[in-house]
Amino acid sequence: MSADLEQLADLVRDRSGIVLHGRHRIHSLAAGLAKLEPGLDAATALRRAREPVGGKAFVASLLEAVAVHETFFFRQRDDLDAIDWHALLATARASGSSAVRTWVAGCSTGEEAWTLAILATEALGEAAAVSLLATDLSAAALRRAERGRYGPRSVRHVEAGLRERYLDPVGAEWDVGEALRRLVHFRQHNLVTDPPPGERFELILCRNVLIYFDPPTVERVVRSLERVLAPGGMLVLGAADRLCRLPDPAQRRAPRAARPVAPWRARLGRPARERAPDAAPRRSWRTPVGESDAAAPPAVPPVPPVSASPAAAGPTPLAAALAAADAGRMDEAVAATERALAADPLDADAHYIRGVAQLVSGDGPAAAASLRRALYVDPGFALAAFQLGRAYDLLGDEPAARRAYQQALRTLSPDHERQQRLVASADLADVASACGARLAALSQAS
Repeated sequence: MSADLEQLADLVRDRSGIVLHGRHRIHSLAAGLAKLEPGLDAATALRRAREPVGGKAFVASLLEAVAVHETFFFRQRDDLDAIDWHALLATARASGSSAVRTWVAGCSTGEEAWTLAILATEALGEAAAVSLLATDLSAAALRRAERGRYGPRSVRHVEAGLRERYLDPVGAEWDVGEALRRLVHFRQHNLVTDPPPGERFELILCRNVLIYFDPPTVERVVRSLERVLAPGGMLVLGAADRLCRLPDPAQRRAPRAARPVAPWRARLGRPARERAPDAAPRRSWRTPVGESDAAAPPAVPPVPPVSASPAAAGPTPLAAALAAADAGRMDEAVAATERALAADPLDADAHYIRGVAQLVSGDGPAAAASLRRALYVDPGFALAAFQLGRAYDLLGDEPAARRAYQQALRTLSPDHERQQRLVASADLADVASACGARLAALSQAS
């Protein structure tokens, strides 16, 4: 990437959070420039972006050109069906609000906001006690959202009965009906540079947005969302958003127990327990951002050990590695895995734990090496392949990341012995969703 393109990619990242660095992501930036103006080069774009008059409008146009707006009605339906509208309404009324205040952050062209309006109306009645604010960076996307007209592809997952009740046919397309339009308000908002809307929300959705940000930006955005989440409210992140980020090593908690818990075990949409409005949520290295320490405990049995050996039951090196990592002491965790590997150089679990600890610490090369070794020992270790893809993402090596995610998808199976031991803590469908989202993002960038 040339120096001018690097600077332009930095500008895009700083203004929008969208990461365009890497060996192949340059193509999406170049394509964005060509979309703006044929023959426009990075040096000229930088100069125009810095102009005191017109520079701000040019940058806004550039961000429009590189943003991804792939969405449709009822996307990832299971996540939406988990929303308890009646409980949220009770929470809203307890705080003095007559409606479930909902924020769809990064709403793109509006399909998700209209979907929530449908679900809320179905759950709460025609005069749905819900107020939806839908925001996006893109003014063009918001114009399409406000127009509320969609083609067959966007509405393909809308059940026939719901389509008849809430959408009006216009030729081969569909218009959002008036009953929904009264519930949803659209506003331009930049998740990275703008403060959150000045109110509390019982429900916040931010799905399939964070995968385009780098880890520090993800952490900052999620904290911003949590600051306006009402006590007892629900924050819903996409599975891919949770799984495709690197936890912030500075935000750790003391271990609850020295038992191996997979770092992807967080579930979507758990309601937050009461906490002080400004209390910062604590997180474990094993819990991706999106499920804070305020989340309700999972309705699953105790998580089985990662290793078939009784590592968590005693002071073994592997148990020590897990305890140290859970307390945020990543150097100590890596040292403990060295002791485990001295006893058994072919311990795939130790290589895996070592790799994840290195990944959390931001050491991409070391993490990639450790995770590759886990896969040398067990080529069917799909979860290690997934984490290897994240390591290559951190390094900006898109071809290698693509290969790793593809390997994870090929081998991801609850019938595999190692995945069988993890199935109580690892939602393999979420891992598959994350792999698919990253592969789609890499394709957009290439």
